[in-house]
Amino acid sequence: MILECANPACHADFDYHEGQFFRFRKPPGEDGRPANPHSVQHFWLCGRCAIRYRLQCEPARGILLRSRSCEMLPQEPVLIGAA
Repeated sequence: MILECANPACHADFDYHEGQFFRFRKPPGEDGRPANPHSVQHFWLCGRCAIRYRLQCEPARGILLRSRSCEMLPQEPVLIGAA
């Protein structure tokens, strides 16, 4: 269940009327076996954070919070969900 914004620097309470949802498939387990194909992880960015950030899944690293303006001003992404 989603309780708050996925941005670790923001603790806005979940509000289904605003923001953006993200859904990613769970990565393979530590034993290398694939996760259940129906297993997904859900994340939500509040309206304020959704304007500035996006979430991206990198299989080797996990779920990353990236700046939407990273093409112009590169910034190190924040890891929010381990692989």
